[in-house]
Amino acid sequence: MDSSSKWEIQRGRRESLQQRNALLTMRLTNSPQKTNVKKRAPWRGSMNSGSNGKTISRTPTTTTTRIPSPAKKYGRMLNVSPPKPLSLDDFEIGKKLGKGKFGKVYCVRHKETGFICALKVMDKAEIVQYNLQKQFRREVEIQTSLNHPNLTKLYGHFHDEKRVYLLMEYLVYGELYKLLRSHGPFNDVIASRFVFQIADALNYLHDKQIIHRDLKPENILIGFNNVIKLTDFGWSIINPRGVKRKTLCGTIDYLSPEMIRSREYDDKVDVWALGVLTYELIVGSPPFEEDTKELTYKRILKNDIKFPETVSHDVKDLISKLLKYNPSERISMRDVMKHPWIIRNKPFW
Repeated sequence: MDSSSKWEIQRGRRESLQQRNALLTMRLTNSPQKTNVKKRAPWRGSMNSGSNGKTISRTPTTTTTRIPSPAKKYGRMLNVSPPKPLSLDDFEIGKKLGKGKFGKVYCVRHKETGFICALKVMDKAEIVQYNLQKQFRREVEIQTSLNHPNLTKLYGHFHDEKRVYLLMEYLVYGELYKLLRSHGPFNDVIASRFVFQIADALNYLHDKQIIHRDLKPENILIGFNNVIKLTDFGWSIINPRGVKRKTLCGTIDYLSPEMIRSREYDDKVDVWALGVLTYELIVGSPPFEEDTKELTYKRILKNDIKFPETVSHDVKDLISKLLKYNPSERISMRDVMKHPWIIRNKPFW
């Protein structure tokens, strides 16, 4: 079996599950929702200017429930009872999907509808201890506003006395990072399909003036039919046109030169990160990876990219355009989706 067919997702029963979940989404989202908080993968740390390079996790806040108003049917007014707020008792808790420093993610099933989703859980005390309240609220606000096939859906959020919860879309094949470690690097056909989808998602975010700021394989999930979705919006921020940011955040291997130099930046940091991701999908490791943070920073600032001989000319050209040292010279997401490497491989998706 060649590598392309190896990754062609089986259809049939799994597609029926996907369709069922799509139908049940409408039922579940018409009732009050509760949610869970997910923590970041422990094996690769994200950093911000106040975290000393350690992974930072975030949490959800309380949810507002939309109460249906009385409906008019056949000329009569019907009294509609407010739906009961969701709680953990409404779910069957399945396997643990991931564990981070501050929280856990579980696969859960809604008892009434059979809807399968991911529940991210975090302790309130840790949210307060690490001063993540504002970051969590921003994460919820941003993800709630998104509607794109390559971005994970947030169905709702809720809290109890000790914890906060985010109820999110479940993707059956998990993190792209784990797939890359076990079966990568990928050939051009598979990698180009993944890159196209992420470029489309980033283009959508940037049109909405949102910077993701933590693109990496751990934050990309795989669903049916090789559809991938960008997740984890804890470092995302709404950035109006012309406004620059200076917060150092993200993952060391994926930081852009302007971030490392503490210079102002905009959504071009996501373009740089896509270049690093494309290289990692094709080669199997990030382009600037070294044993220490200092050596990694040094290679990033020198833009020291080394391509193996097996890398095709087209993908090398795309990566070079994504990893331009000067942010203003980096290729746009729309041009990424029209790049010859993408066009050449698209018929084989």
